[in-house]
Amino acid sequence: MRKTDINKYAGSHGSGASKSIGRIVSKSLLTIFTIVFITGLIVSISLFSFIFSLKNETMDYDLRKLQLNYTSFIYVNGPGDDSAHPVQYQSLYSNENRVWVNYDKIPKAMKDAIVAIEDKRFWEHRGVDWKRTLGAVTTLFSKGSSYGGSTITQQLIKNVTGDKDVSLTRKVKEIFRALNLEKKYSKEEILTAYLNIVNFGSGCNGVQSAANLYFGKNIQDCDIAECAAIAGITQNPSKYSPLVHPELNKERQQTVLKEMHDQGQITDTEYQTAMKKSEHMTFVGKKSENVVNNVPIWNWYVDTLFEDVKEALMEHYNCSSEKAVDMLYHDGLKIYAAMDPDMQAAAEEVLKSDNVFGSDKKLQAGYIAMDYNGRVLAAIGSRGEKKSNRLLNLATTSKRQPGSTIKPLAVYSPAIESGKYTFSSLVNDSPLPNWFSDGRPGPKNWGPGNTSGKYWGKIPLTWALERSLNASAAQIGSAITPNVSYNFLRDKLSFTSLVPADNDRAPMAVGGLSEGVTVREMTSGFAMFGNGGKYYKPYTFYHVDDHDGNVILDNRGQIPTQAIRSTTASIMHRLLNNVVTGAHGTGRGAAISGWEVFGKTGTTNDEKDSWFIGGTPYAVAGIWTGYLTPKHLTNTTYAVSTWKKIMSKYLQNKPKVKFTYDPNVVSAYFCTKTGLLANPHSDGDTQLGWYDKNNMPATCDGVHAGVGSAYTSLSNESSSNGEQENLSDPGDDSVPPEGSQNSVPNEDSRASSPPNSRKEQQTQNERTTHSIVPAG
Repeated sequence: MRKTDINKYAGSHGSGASKSIGRIVSKSLLTIFTIVFITGLIVSISLFSFIFSLKNETMDYDLRKLQLNYTSFIYVNGPGDDSAHPVQYQSLYSNENRVWVNYDKIPKAMKDAIVAIEDKRFWEHRGVDWKRTLGAVTTLFSKGSSYGGSTITQQLIKNVTGDKDVSLTRKVKEIFRALNLEKKYSKEEILTAYLNIVNFGSGCNGVQSAANLYFGKNIQDCDIAECAAIAGITQNPSKYSPLVHPELNKERQQTVLKEMHDQGQITDTEYQTAMKKSEHMTFVGKKSENVVNNVPIWNWYVDTLFEDVKEALMEHYNCSSEKAVDMLYHDGLKIYAAMDPDMQAAAEEVLKSDNVFGSDKKLQAGYIAMDYNGRVLAAIGSRGEKKSNRLLNLATTSKRQPGSTIKPLAVYSPAIESGKYTFSSLVNDSPLPNWFSDGRPGPKNWGPGNTSGKYWGKIPLTWALERSLNASAAQIGSAITPNVSYNFLRDKLSFTSLVPADNDRAPMAVGGLSEGVTVREMTSGFAMFGNGGKYYKPYTFYHVDDHDGNVILDNRGQIPTQAIRSTTASIMHRLLNNVVTGAHGTGRGAAISGWEVFGKTGTTNDEKDSWFIGGTPYAVAGIWTGYLTPKHLTNTTYAVSTWKKIMSKYLQNKPKVKFTYDPNVVSAYFCTKTGLLANPHSDGDTQLGWYDKNNMPATCDGVHAGVGSAYTSLSNESSSNGEQENLSDPGDDSVPPEGSQNSVPNEDSRASSPPNSRKEQQTQNERTTHSIVPAG
């Protein structure tokens, strides 16, 4: 082949190859472009569809009816103030302390400060500040950091919905929600909601709570510097809290002031004045040990009140405990408490003392004080400093064996009420057979025993109660039957701690109950001895209002139960006064000079529980002492002495008043050997008693044969096997003086001799007063 032909052939083939490669590249590029275009189109359509689907995204909340976590408030009358002028005492919140305040009550400086530092174009944009949003996106991609581009409107949405996820979907939703929110609400409504919701540190949500905590004033009274200090907290509430980091708060505050000045919201003079004040800011709130997780530690009364309101809300709304608690913390309730600050302060002062029980630091106590109409004046759930809220309350929820304090309620009151017993009726202080009739094996079934180890035979009822003799109480309880005692406690005094098994237990007469009782139950029962025999359900609040001021719970106007006749109450009052004033009274340590006192001691036979319940003209109070895990007490007198300390402090500045008694109760001397009314020829063994004039005993004829026969110690045949009931009260019975077993010093000095004539007897009978209610 010629060379020219070869060259021609080679040239034509080379050109064809180049064209083929070009066509391949072109097709590839076209394919790639087509794929990219189609993919981009699909992505764009999808993105557009996604965004379009969110364009109507709204927030399912009505700002005008926004139900937030409103702080609830407790109001009480001030110390020494029994008038109806309640003052704010305590706020209730779990972790958000919020008080709503309207737009017109928020000062201009506060609005300007928050806008200046959080969203300076707030009044211009329509929910989204696009300039800040683009800047935030640029910063995210260029520096990899998150720069806040959210407006006040967007921040409001995050706070209300709680939706704070870091995602593109959430951000797009938030943008559309903000745009739509501003179509529905005015700027003023949005800013008002924001200023009432945002976190201002230390558990404060909203500017009103912040102003109250940090400056002790309402937000409307805050000046420019104070508003700037509050506004500076929002970016980082922990970092800029003025209570925790005052220097950092000052720096942030000054930044806010500069922004306000630069944006023309304050003048040069206002700026200089505020900056000067910022150098020496004073914050009234304290970082206190009485605050846990931003929640203040309540006193025991508030703890008791909280639980009572919770139970009332559960009943009123037929709701769960959780729902009721949520309402208390978040529904902005106004609770008007019945607490007496003077009595509460007296009880706290005594029971917080390290040496209230000597060197014994583990001995505990529960205390309740009431007036005679059911109002709980004070409550202490345990001794010492309170460390948290809603703890075990030894006064209201802890059930303990009552010992002899139950006797006036379960035995003596029903007995006097029956009309079969009087102040001086002879009772048989002797053991009962089959005392342990609840199934205990063995023949040792006589009881109960008295502390002295002796039985005293037939003695006046008043002596038995004064000395707290177990056998006498058991004999009376057996005579009226345990069923009567059980029904009286349950139906007349509303004891809820009883169980059906107690209905058949003879030991109930001396405090042997299946589960025990609470201090509040016992104290409310004893109140009938000072108010004419009425039972009032104890209450810690007068009424509770909802956030809008509507009364939803109300204890005012309570109609009492007439538990016993007024005459019975007067007689019981006199009997219990002898426990405190009598020569052999077990409650002598409770006597307060210049004051009338009635009461009853109680100690369980294993000495694991010690009580005293007693009253003065102003209040009735009960105290229990013992250990959380029951064990033997080394000192059983602390209940009486502590009761006296608290009551004495409470009464020290009170005007002296006296109890009054039912006019149908009259005084008369009785023969201590027969329990009958004394006559002019009685031999001197007489004492003053108190009687319903419609149920007077007969007059003693002077024949005392067979009266006062003594029982010997438990070693005698009838009682040698009488081991004591585990839960019964040993009593604190005093041993009569040597000589005649029934020869006891007169409890009343006026009874040194019997009346000398019927005229004197009549005069004595007329020495009466009126129904037992505090006078004055």
